[in-house]
Amino acid sequence: MFLLTAVLCLPVAAQQFNSAYFLDGYKYRHQLNPAFAPTRSYFALPGIGNVSLYAQSNLGVSTLLYPHGGQLVTFMHSSVNTDEFLGSLRKNNRIGVDLTTTILSVGAWGKKGFTSVELNLKSSTGISLPYDLFDFIKNAGAKQTYDIGNLGVRSRNYLELAMGHSHQITPNLNIGAKVKLLMGLANVNAQIDNMSISMTEDRWSIDASGSLSASVPGLQIPTKAESGAQIDDPARADELDFGNIGFGGFNAGDILGGFGAAVDLGAEYRFDGILKGLNVSAAVLDLGFISWKKGLNAYTGDTGWEFTGFEDISVDGDSENSLGNQFGSFGDDLANMFVFHKDASDKGKTDMLSCTLNLAAEYEMPFYRKLSVGFLYSSRIAGPYSKNEGRFSANITPVKWFGFSASYGISEYGSSMGAVMNIDLPGFGLFVGSDYVFWNVTPPVDGLGISVPYNKLRLNLNFGLTFNISRYRTLGDWR
Repeated sequence: MFLLTAVLCLPVAAQQFNSAYFLDGYKYRHQLNPAFAPTRSYFALPGIGNVSLYAQSNLGVSTLLYPHGGQLVTFMHSSVNTDEFLGSLRKNNRIGVDLTTTILSVGAWGKKGFTSVELNLKSSTGISLPYDLFDFIKNAGAKQTYDIGNLGVRSRNYLELAMGHSHQITPNLNIGAKVKLLMGLANVNAQIDNMSISMTEDRWSIDASGSLSASVPGLQIPTKAESGAQIDDPARADELDFGNIGFGGFNAGDILGGFGAAVDLGAEYRFDGILKGLNVSAAVLDLGFISWKKGLNAYTGDTGWEFTGFEDISVDGDSENSLGNQFGSFGDDLANMFVFHKDASDKGKTDMLSCTLNLAAEYEMPFYRKLSVGFLYSSRIAGPYSKNEGRFSANITPVKWFGFSASYGISEYGSSMGAVMNIDLPGFGLFVGSDYVFWNVTPPVDGLGISVPYNKLRLNLNFGLTFNISRYRTLGDWR
């Protein structure tokens, strides 16, 4: 529930590495389209084989923090103009944080195609913050009523065991598929569909419709009756007490919170004749589900509640009230806005994965086939956390062992520059790159200890080291 704290405390950010889509030597192209095959057999080790970190938002640090008196202050500071702050927001403000790391990956060329087996850890978190929530926070009292909807937090974390195969059907057509066994680690979904806030005397009266579900091994959120909190109404005994969250009381058998399955499907067509050099491809990724074991379930209830307002945060701050302390107190106050009643059934839940659709076209220059331009449209289908991106790329592979791509992407989060360098030698492969190359950063933010992009909140790093164990190959050259 500490939504605003989460905005600043998510240090990095799984989603796919789009800048590398058109680089043949990139070992994990089969994760972008299972019809693709890397140019050598390989194996990768934990920690260094493939790491992808993302954080992105259509909010910026410059939206939440403002320079004042030689330091940064929060948007709650009295010096921050209300119209200026609200004018910088979108109707739906979103933050996405993703991590993918390969625990083990092996890919091998056979007589008729390329086969891969991999074990990946995936974590994806999304936060949806509507404009009206910020209007109430910054401008409370200017209106007597506020209507807030589409507010939520979702986090899904799981292991993925995948086996894929890419194959040439005709001299022009390659197809591929990947089957995945999913092992759930933790899942949280808190959603407020509608919330009405009305001013009554010196308090805010809140009516809301929403739900909370959590399948997290060892997570303990007691009710107010269980925690011994002081309650003035017996009807509040089953309210969750977010001030007493704890972990413990689970064994090794409880680590996996659920199981599921998914498939990736893809195809690539390479034209010849007058259109030689034009290659088109399409893929559907993560078409599947996870069934989570029973966990914590809660709902907002049929009766409203009262909220006294934001009292603990000093909006002007001082030397003893750091940004970290301000946002911590602010998060505590924000949590008090939401009241969930525990559902005694604790039933399990089945969730569909965030499916991704990739559509791409590439054209190899007739005067120099090792140079190409490409366009990739990628749509991540995830309800209020969905994302659509179009990315243009210029790609060059002057020799078999080296490739470079520069790209420009446009999405709901704004525009971004990307780049990737790939080395593919007989003994090892190495890649490093980013979909978001940035230059403007803040001074180290208090409480984080690092600098972050000042305009749009976008951080991304992809890198990996593989060990190559075959000669250079491409689909169709086994004849």
